[in-house]
Amino acid sequence: MKRVALFPSAFHPSLGGVEELTGQLAVHLQKRGVKSLICVNQWPRSLPAVDRWNGFAVRRFPFRLPEYGVKAKVSFYLSRHRVMRGVVRALEHFRAEAVHVQCMSSNAWYAYGAAAVLNLPLIVSIQGERTMDAQGIYEKSPLYNRILCRVLTQADQVTACSAATLQDIKSFVGGGIAQKSKVIYNGVGGEAFEDGVKWPHPKPYLLAIGRLVPQKGFRQLLEAYASANLGLMDLMIAGDGPDAGALRQLAAEFGISERVHFPGRAGRAMVQALMRGCSGLVVPSLREPMGIVALEGMAAGKPLLVSAVDGLKEIAKEGPWCRRVPPGNVAALSRGLQWIEALGVLGPLEKQQEYAQKFLWERLTDEYLGVYSTALEGY
Repeated sequence: MKRVALFPSAFHPSLGGVEELTGQLAVHLQKRGVKSLICVNQWPRSLPAVDRWNGFAVRRFPFRLPEYGVKAKVSFYLSRHRVMRGVVRALEHFRAEAVHVQCMSSNAWYAYGAAAVLNLPLIVSIQGERTMDAQGIYEKSPLYNRILCRVLTQADQVTACSAATLQDIKSFVGGGIAQKSKVIYNGVGGEAFEDGVKWPHPKPYLLAIGRLVPQKGFRQLLEAYASANLGLMDLMIAGDGPDAGALRQLAAEFGISERVHFPGRAGRAMVQALMRGCSGLVVPSLREPMGIVALEGMAAGKPLLVSAVDGLKEIAKEGPWCRRVPPGNVAALSRGLQWIEALGVLGPLEKQQEYAQKFLWERLTDEYLGVYSTALEGY
């Protein structure tokens, strides 16, 4: 196979785990001689319909579904056939040989439809949609759940970012996908291991990175940091999202505003600089299907403090440089912060970096190529 259409639920200029997965997969597939076309929802609508990202073609379509009231339903029924025809034409022009969905949202319905029209194999990679969607769409939408079941049932191959995520999907959909599903963890790029510029901050700091939403556990982290009464280390919480204002207000209420810093939206270079400069990484998620940021912390050779939750437990193993705490347990999180401060400022930890090598994208891409090969059988 030489051409695959990737359908992520979100992509550049948005930042996040799915965006990172899709970009890394496209880059490493290209190194194996496989070209990618990236098809994504045109949101906001002001983004160009035809674009390029790092040399890859990006096509944006208004992937509407009949949700959120009368206006949305009318827009869907007026546009769905036109949008589907546009997707099909784009895949035909690209000469796609397979369709691969990364994280199911409205993108999945159109990817499924186009694959059926063109008789192409459909691969779906589940990323914890049922528990980690910021709007909780799968907790309140019967339509999205019906689409989830339909697309997964009809897919030729299904991957999940952790065993916990795969088990959740099997329980939801039923045992029918067992024979066509496997775990492929998300990965880390080789650049995460490299030395380079460190984030300029006058004091040692603890780092947390992620979308500022409740399930990431940053509110509990602020409370834990306030109660830990650390003598040396500031706290850096990087990212953006709907909780940004509330988190700043909470820091003020705890009296720690001068020691807690919110550098905002973090692109790839900024993430790497923050990782290199920190004294330890904290992943306090209340739910987490896998946790790319934990891998990036290990690749940078940093001590880790993580929640013992979902797929995060599968990749962050307890040891001298990694501690796990019950999710949402402020007291345990506070003790963990004190543990990192007691370690002091360390150089890169070789054991952490050695473990993270298992999750290099070069290795994981080989697994995806095997899935593609299996999906192509019979076509």
